[in-house]
Amino acid sequence: MNLSPRTKLRLLGILPLIFFIAQFVHYLRINELGHLLWMCNVGNLLLAMGLFLEKPLLTRLSGNPSQVQTSFYGKTAAPAALLLVVLSGLVPFLSWKSSSASELLRNALRSLAVGAGVVVLALVLGARQPTSLILLFAAGFSADMNLRAVLRKAANGKLAGAGGYLAHVGVGIMIAGIVVSGVYSKSSRVTLVREVPTRVGDKTLTFLRIVPGTATRKQAMEVRVRAASGKTGYAYPKMYTNTKTGQLMVNPAIRRTAIFDDYLSPQQYDPGQPEKIGREVQLTKGTTTNVEGTGFTFRDFNADRSAMFEGKKQVLVLTDLTITPPDGSKHDVTLRYVFHMDGAEAEAPEVEIPGHPGGVMQVLAVSPSDGAVALRLRGISKDPAAEHQAATRESLSLEVTRKPLISLVWAGFYVLMAGGILALVKRAREARRAGVVEEAAATGSKPAAAPVPAGLPVTARSQLAR
Repeated sequence: MNLSPRTKLRLLGILPLIFFIAQFVHYLRINELGHLLWMCNVGNLLLAMGLFLEKPLLTRLSGNPSQVQTSFYGKTAAPAALLLVVLSGLVPFLSWKSSSASELLRNALRSLAVGAGVVVLALVLGARQPTSLILLFAAGFSADMNLRAVLRKAANGKLAGAGGYLAHVGVGIMIAGIVVSGVYSKSSRVTLVREVPTRVGDKTLTFLRIVPGTATRKQAMEVRVRAASGKTGYAYPKMYTNTKTGQLMVNPAIRRTAIFDDYLSPQQYDPGQPEKIGREVQLTKGTTTNVEGTGFTFRDFNADRSAMFEGKKQVLVLTDLTITPPDGSKHDVTLRYVFHMDGAEAEAPEVEIPGHPGGVMQVLAVSPSDGAVALRLRGISKDPAAEHQAATRESLSLEVTRKPLISLVWAGFYVLMAGGILALVKRAREARRAGVVEEAAATGSKPAAAPVPAGLPVTARSQLAR
């Protein structure tokens, strides 16, 4: 069966879906369906949905298959993120199954207040996007609910059993960081002329030079970054050509702080050019190009290598043209172009354009293999200003993006990893104890008695030892 890569990607969604269904059946048998709310189960369901309902499939279901804009992903990811944090926030309720509805609400009031506090803080800082505020409320509620469960476990001496709750705290923090850094990031594109300081937000950027690449380092652009306080640093966004594919590669420079991260991503580099007077025209052998009513027919090349026999490292290329002015007359013209093999600048004298008093032309470059020649024409345009190209300076175009509170994403990730490690340690201990019990049952011996805490009365010690 010949499946497309996109179809293969969708079929990968079967694996997390099978795992979710297996967990559903398991918890159904033991009457503990509430445990499906754990992130490891919900995450598999969301992953399966994301792979199955990939965007071309969604547009195809609407009857009009088409490509989508980047905003599509934000609209579809927001509900999934909301479902994830809400379900993870409900996990602590599993330990209160015998409580009444009023008691559950009372126990959740603090977490609801924390979620509302996060929203109020976001509003004070300028947040207004409704979807982001809903996600921030849910993230604050979920993180606090699970944090309280972690603290309860720790107070009862069962911190090792709080790994799942701690992981959910990390998820809430991560979602908050993703929302803030994604929705409220600000980008602007700026062109930095070399050695000219340019104000961008609260910083002044100055493009200084190109740092050439080496065997171990990619080519980079050196940009001086000066903060409003006067503190100066240097950023090195990379812009280079991939030697294998020939593609232009870009790696942004990232300047991190506790509150926000600045991304400096190069978009375009202009080496600059001197002032040019005239217009450039490319001719192909055997064709005629019309410029301002005058026809330029490129007939042939002639290469004269006689100078090389005299020890000179140069080749004379003769370009044969036929010029047809507006009056219809034809004029054969031969242009000279001396190419120096030692790297010296080529010589190309100007020749008058027939039918255009004051108009001249010269060869800029030749390509015998392609059968093409490039000419510069001056004094042929009716508007002299059309032949003038002002000099440009070396410059670098950057896209400067500020992402606030991206550190929350990393903080949440570390908390999530800590919760995962706690859960793994607990599972390892449980597996070890289960192995000891099975081994004791197989040999007919009794497991070793638990150690007796010191300081207990003798009767209590003897009862514990039995």
